[in-house]
Amino acid sequence: MTQDQRPLAFIYDRCATQDTTELERRLNACGEYVIAQGWGFGGWWRDSGDHALVNDHRPAFDTLLRTMRAAGTGQRVCLIYDWDRLTRDPTVRGVMTRRVLLLGGWVETCEGEKRTAGGEDSQKGRLTQAPMLP
Repeated sequence: MTQDQRPLAFIYDRCATQDTTELERRLNACGEYVIAQGWGFGGWWRDSGDHALVNDHRPAFDTLLRTMRAAGTGQRVCLIYDWDRLTRDPTVRGVMTRRVLLLGGWVETCEGEKRTAGGEDSQKGRLTQAPMLP
């Protein structure tokens, strides 16, 4: 695979707190994942503060999508540390993922879980509904 054929990774995260220790750990893990996969690096985007908490206004995610679109038609992946980095709301997560898929990209976590336009949908260890309490 030539460098021009490598997928281009666009890393996204969100962090509502002032302490960025966990954010930095997640971003480092994403960077290591990109290197391990042999992908190119398209940049990273982070929504912070209130933008990290709301589901209807994510300026950094919107900028990531515009950048992915501008990158052309090559392979493009929105890389996240885990699914909660998009949102904890599964319905909104589906909408955000669909926005990436409509650009011809896919969404992947650092655990190798992914959602692709071709229908691959792997979410390891994810509960589809809340567990019953005893």
